[in-house]
Amino acid sequence: MSDSKTAIDISPDLAAPVAADKRTFGKRPLKTALFHFAIWAPLTAFIVALIVKGQGKSGYEFAIVIYTFITLRLLAQHISMSKLIYGKSDDRAFSPLGKAFNLVFGWIPKTVPEKFQMPIAGALYLALLITVACALPTTESGTIPQRLQSIAGMIVMTAGLYATSANRRAVNWRTVVVGFFLQLLIALFVMKTQIGVNIFNFLSNFIALFLEESKFGLDFVLGDTASNPFKYTFAVAVLPAILFFCSFITIVYYLGGMQYLVGKFAWLMVRLMDTSGAESVVAAASPFIGQGESALMVKPFVEFMTRSEIHASMVSGFATIAGSVLLAYVQFTGNSPQATSTILASCLMSMPGSLLVSKLRFPEEEESITKGYVKVPESEEKDANVLDAAAKGAAIGVQLALLIAGSLIAIIALYHCANDAVAWAFWMIQVNNWIDSSKSVSIELILSYLFYPFALCIGIAPESARKAGEFMATKMVVNEFVAYSQLSSVAFNNSITLSDGSHPLTGALDPRTVRLLTLALCGFANIGSIGIQLSIFGVIAPNRKKDYAELVLSAMITGTLSTWMSAAVAGALL
Repeated sequence: MSDSKTAIDISPDLAAPVAADKRTFGKRPLKTALFHFAIWAPLTAFIVALIVKGQGKSGYEFAIVIYTFITLRLLAQHISMSKLIYGKSDDRAFSPLGKAFNLVFGWIPKTVPEKFQMPIAGALYLALLITVACALPTTESGTIPQRLQSIAGMIVMTAGLYATSANRRAVNWRTVVVGFFLQLLIALFVMKTQIGVNIFNFLSNFIALFLEESKFGLDFVLGDTASNPFKYTFAVAVLPAILFFCSFITIVYYLGGMQYLVGKFAWLMVRLMDTSGAESVVAAASPFIGQGESALMVKPFVEFMTRSEIHASMVSGFATIAGSVLLAYVQFTGNSPQATSTILASCLMSMPGSLLVSKLRFPEEEESITKGYVKVPESEEKDANVLDAAAKGAAIGVQLALLIAGSLIAIIALYHCANDAVAWAFWMIQVNNWIDSSKSVSIELILSYLFYPFALCIGIAPESARKAGEFMATKMVVNEFVAYSQLSSVAFNNSITLSDGSHPLTGALDPRTVRLLTLALCGFANIGSIGIQLSIFGVIAPNRKKDYAELVLSAMITGTLSTWMSAAVAGALL
């Protein structure tokens, strides 16, 4: 940081908290303990009955995971987990966790010099990835050469980020290597373990049913949508789901579930990836609440963020989608369980992925005030109750739906205007579309050649790469809604469309290309989002506007590469 920033006195609530002397057991009054037991007991009875009679049913594994999560959450209210895990000594080296870690990994620093540790870890990661790619059976979504193509693409994109790094000597390779390992573990769990497949198939079906719930409110307002002529329009099929989900997620936020979940994901990344608390919270929150808004979760820290943290926070927003629009993308994919689980996997992989690519492109060179600890500040506005939270969430959903609708109207109109100008220019010099002579030259056709090598990098076959480049170009120049809409009309035969049909996309796409594109398009990185992020960050900390303006273009491009990197990791396993 500059001298003017380091001279600022940081208030006590922003400084790293000092460990307080608190009891290991009995942290809450007996009345609270009994209330929590009254919640836990019937849940336990249900899980016991489920284990006895419900094995093999859809959602079985998911119910076990949720029960474990709730049990640990309730225990943490009454037992100091940190003291049980770390021990009572201030010296963490003598804690139970420290002893276990040293027992398993303690030989590494004694045997391998520090400068060789990360190169060896990187080589082990690459060897593991290649071994897994070659060991997995061939499917319609991938052969061994295609998987190796995705791995080669990962190497090319990583090398490109390193070559263009703001300071190659400052790159923290622990963040990069651990980030790759976490992405691989997430991809393996979601796509290749039976438990992961079962959980995410259940979530996919649940989301499809969840999407249908908004129909009941829509029926009341517009009448029976089954006989409504606007049933398949974007405004009727997608926007109501956004309102419904915003209301739901606000209730979860009111109950504290969102803060807890984000805090635990962030804690994991801080400990494993050596990132700061603030940027880790933003990365963990972005898949749930979206670009820019995730920075509000660490609003007190934004003004004091380093430039690298600002860049990482912006990349996290560009590299993923928000939960509020997740249902819209699911609708575009025809409620396909495989496509839905792919989108969910992309959201999870973006958490470590956005940090690893950002720290390659713009490594940390300053001292962060949140280095080594995680804190999710309390919201400045408290909802009165669950109904108040639901109402405020619906109000936020209305604003978001109107913003999306208005942005789409303006951006798509401007895009078609620009497309017509390009078509006219080529028509004047008697150049027609060289792929399909019945069509005019378009922006996405020209840009498809620029995105062709990146389509190859994520693992798409050469014969489909230029076609895939059209979708990738549309996503960056216009937005992901339009790109998914066009992909939907080609791959999923879905009747929901944003296009006016003047430039229809034709031709079949193979299953691997469709799935990789579903991953590659799953992010907010587009030109229009630059303005959104600048506006939100500018409101949070106006005195850092110069830093935001200098970093936002790099963050948008890096966020795009993060999404493509996730697609390449998945491509190595498909």
